[in-house]
Amino acid sequence: MRAHIVEKSAESPALDCFAPSFAGVRFRNDFGTKEMMFTYAEGMLALRKNRLLFSVTHYGYAKYGEMKLSVGYGRNFGDRFAMTARIFYLMAHARDYPTKHSLCTDFAIACRVSPKLLFDATVYNPFMMRYGIVDQDVIPLKFSIGCTYTPVRKLLFSLSMSKELPGGWVVDCRFMTQPVPPLILAVDCSNLRLGICVGWQFRRFLISARAIWHYRIAISPEIGGFYFQEDSNKR
Repeated sequence: MRAHIVEKSAESPALDCFAPSFAGVRFRNDFGTKEMMFTYAEGMLALRKNRLLFSVTHYGYAKYGEMKLSVGYGRNFGDRFAMTARIFYLMAHARDYPTKHSLCTDFAIACRVSPKLLFDATVYNPFMMRYGIVDQDVIPLKFSIGCTYTPVRKLLFSLSMSKELPGGWVVDCRFMTQPVPPLILAVDCSNLRLGICVGWQFRRFLISARAIWHYRIAISPEIGGFYFQEDSNKR
C-alpha cells in the first residue's frame, strides 16, 4: 500500500526499498506556534535493486532551529531482505549564538518473512557523533524495531518500539485502510500521541492531511503531498 510512505513503521528507510520511486513534502505546525514549524522533503530513486535516498528537514523558524540533510544508499537482496545506510549533515542555528555543524549516520534493515509480514530495525547515530563534531554533547543515540502486517491488499497494521538515549520507550500502533480506491485512512496511537490521517490518491499523486494530538499538550496539524513512479512489479 503506497500510504506506508505517510505512516511508516518506526520511520525505517529500509521499508522504502520495497516501494517504487517517490518524492514528497510534508509541513507540520506543532501546537499552533510559528516557532515550531516542521518542513520535510524526501525521496527515493529505485534503480533495479539499488536505492538512492535523500531527505531535507528543518524544525524551528528563522531565529532558531535545526536542519538535517541526508543522503543514503539502499539495496534489495531478493524480495525478502533490504538494508540502507545514510549520512546526515546537521546544522543548528540560533540568533546571537554560533551555528553548529555536525555529522552522523543511521543504518536500517528490513526483512519480509512472508508476503504479509515484514520486520524492520533502525539505529541512528551508532558511532556517537557529537554536536559541532568536537563538542562535549553527544547527538542522541536512537534505535527502533517494528513490524508491518498486511492481511489483505487494502488493510495494514503496524507496531513499532523506539528509544532515544537518554529517554524512555515510545510504542506506536498504526492501522491503515483504503475503503474506496481514492481514499486512505490511518490511525496512529502511541503512549505519547494520537494521530488521524486522511489521504487522497489520484493516479500517481497522494495528498494527505493529518492531525496529531499530543496528550495534555495540543494538536499539531500536518499536510503532505507525494508523487510515485509506476511500480515496476506491475508493468
